Amino acid sequence: MPSILRQSPFPFHSPAAQQLHRSLSELFPSTKSAMVVAERAGLDTGTIFSEQAPFYLWFDLLAAAARAGMCHELVQQARDLLNAANPKRPLLDAVLAAEPVPIEIEPRDEANGPRFIRRTDEVSEQEALLFHDDLTLSIGRLPRLIGALQRLLELGPTVCRFEVEFAGTPAYGTGFRIGPDLLLSNWHVFHDRGGRRAVRAVAEFGHEEDRQGQPLTARPVRCDMASVQGDDDDDWAIVHTSEPLDASVPILALSAATDPVMNEPAFIIQHPLGFRKRVGFVRNQISFFDDRVVQYLTDTQEGSSGAPVFDGEGRLIALHHAGGRPQELPGRVPLKKNEGIRISRIVAGLAQRGIQAP
Repeated sequence: MPSILRQSPFPFHSPAAQQLHRSLSELFPSTKSAMVVAERAGLDTGTIFSEQAPFYLWFDLLAAAARAGMCHELVQQARDLLNAANPKRPLLDAVLAAEPVPIEIEPRDEANGPRFIRRTDEVSEQEALLFHDDLTLSIGRLPRLIGALQRLLELGPTVCRFEVEFAGTPAYGTGFRIGPDLLLSNWHVFHDRGGRRAVRAVAEFGHEEDRQGQPLTARPVRCDMASVQGDDDDDWAIVHTSEPLDASVPILALSAATDPVMNEPAFIIQHPLGFRKRVGFVRNQISFFDDRVVQYLTDTQEGSSGAPVFDGEGRLIALHHAGGRPQELPGRVPLKKNEGIRISRIVAGLAQRGIQAP
């Protein structure tokens, strides 16, 4: 099969092409940055309507590049503009080399947008006002931030990377330990868009770096796929491990979860793109919640699905399940909002199935 970069029209129906489209939208989420890539590639942008959301702008750029036979040049320029440490650079390298890339399995709507449970991923003007350009912090709030980060450091080992396999196709997600041999993640991490369960899943604990930035050796743990239970509509699932978990991995009890608070921080420990563990902790305000979901401006990427979401005190409040598309609003940096399932909703779902929340 030819490379997606050599096909015309651009194969937006292909999962790999959809992955590339979303990745470029996140890497270059402003009109200026997207057009710089296009112009460096030599693409004629005269017919491109640039004043639109990055997701749609990149749709038009990829379509135009495919017509002109310049998709390879467009992606090459995007790749060359990235810092060598950028976690998405290997993905662009794989696309350029026509190699298989891990496919994000997060549910999508007909327009390839995220499937939010409440409202949409559109960032309102009121939500944008929460997203301050000022990255300083009142010194009086510093002890609270230090306390929250210290708590996240303590809980970090409970978070794992899931490597799952769907008929030979790899995918990645995030999860965390909630019982002696029990892990929590998203339903869509273990099921493809057709509802078929993954044939294999391995939870990797300690897939992270030390304080010098050196990679640590992860501890893989096999999962019992026959034990998966959950709820497709609320996008959560539990799975038992097939072997004992190390006692050093803390249990994050769902019964200790708390309620979200509007405009307060939402911290997320995650494995974006399946890479080593990271923490979303800046520009991370909660912008909406109800009895089912929490929405926040904390940064996530594909692979963050199933990550735990914490409040400003480092207490569990939600299970991350969907990421929005970057958008430009007048006078603001490009923004996107994300959505998680409230832990109280998951506890109720477990109770309905006769499972006592840990």
